[in-house]
Amino acid sequence: MLISWRVPKTIQWIVKLFFIYLCIFTAFRIATVIFFKPKSTGILELIPAFWLGLKYDLRWISIILSPIALFSLYPTLSPFYSERSKRRWTIYLGIVTLLVLFFYGADFGQFAYINARLNADALIFAEDPRESLQMVWQSYPVIWILIGLAGAVMMTTWMFRKTHVDVAEKNLNIHKFTYRRRWHAAALLLMGWFAYGFLTLAPLDFFRAFNLNDEFKSNLALNPLQNFFTTLRFRKPDHNNKAKEYYPVISRLLNLDKYSVPPQNYSRLIQPGSRAFESQPNVVLVVCESFSMYKSSMSGNPLNSTPYFNDMCKEGIFFDRCFTPTFGTARGIFATITGIPDVQLSQFATRNPESVDQRTIINDFDGYEKFYFIGAAASSIISAVSSPTSKACRYMKKESTRHKI
Repeated sequence: MLISWRVPKTIQWIVKLFFIYLCIFTAFRIATVIFFKPKSTGILELIPAFWLGLKYDLRWISIILSPIALFSLYPTLSPFYSERSKRRWTIYLGIVTLLVLFFYGADFGQFAYINARLNADALIFAEDPRESLQMVWQSYPVIWILIGLAGAVMMTTWMFRKTHVDVAEKNLNIHKFTYRRRWHAAALLLMGWFAYGFLTLAPLDFFRAFNLNDEFKSNLALNPLQNFFTTLRFRKPDHNNKAKEYYPVISRLLNLDKYSVPPQNYSRLIQPGSRAFESQPNVVLVVCESFSMYKSSMSGNPLNSTPYFNDMCKEGIFFDRCFTPTFGTARGIFATITGIPDVQLSQFATRNPESVDQRTIINDFDGYEKFYFIGAAASSIISAVSSPTSKACRYMKKESTRHKI
């Protein structure tokens, strides 16, 4: 049909490439359903997610293929002008396919690990590449992954060459018609429409996926390219303007009007209502990594997964408003020692240079000597403290008016 319409060979090739990439993108989305779909979610319920995902895929396929249509407006840059042009465009497609498969592979691994799409937070691992590469090497079959990736790129490159040859052979006996740029312009307009948003009045944005009101459906609709490059702009949020914008909300939440706090200020002085610390007791703070509140008995979990911790909370003091509204050990530590939740979107607050001079709760323990133990099993720490030769033990046994934490 394209031949009968006297469509240039370049546009015919772009159409074939378009469907190849569409099959690749759709195959990964179907694989996500096969491996990660919740049992409670029906297949028919995923149709809106697939439809929205198709729009995202059309956008990125158009971004990938539009350079071919754009540069081919000049006949000498067409992939059918010479063998050199064909080789250059094939190399371009091979590199792009490698990046696409890399993003999808990394996304698939992250989805299997934390049940979330790949986003710009992954760049945090680039800050310490040696440690990150060592972790990847120890955790994943890197050699087999590289072999599979290379094989997939070679196979798709072969498909690109095969479709190029097919288009050239089918047009071999056709009378050579004039180079029609209007078909290139039409292709660019169509791909521009796909990039803007297929069958949408407003531009297709990242947040539309979350209107599906279901975590899995939202993740299924997004593709890793859309999710990664969109979340890049969230890595450096504008703290000052946002803080000013939401100051009235936070002020009402904290009841700052009761403490005569100056405008645009969060400072308040509250005297302690208890005299428990006047005797300066020994204080031991134990931080348990990967101890999720919502999984524990203290949250009312009917499984009663942590009965002993629950007993300690009932017999002691339980701070039910001290929590971290996200995952990550570093975020929990920051909230514990500062009393402030870590709400940074990309990096942890502990990596933010502005948090170096942050006040910590531990600083308020005046007159105490502080000991810090990090790592391994709790039994190792206990043995280190109880050892007669340990400095900590000697301090604890020493009769002194000084106290320890």
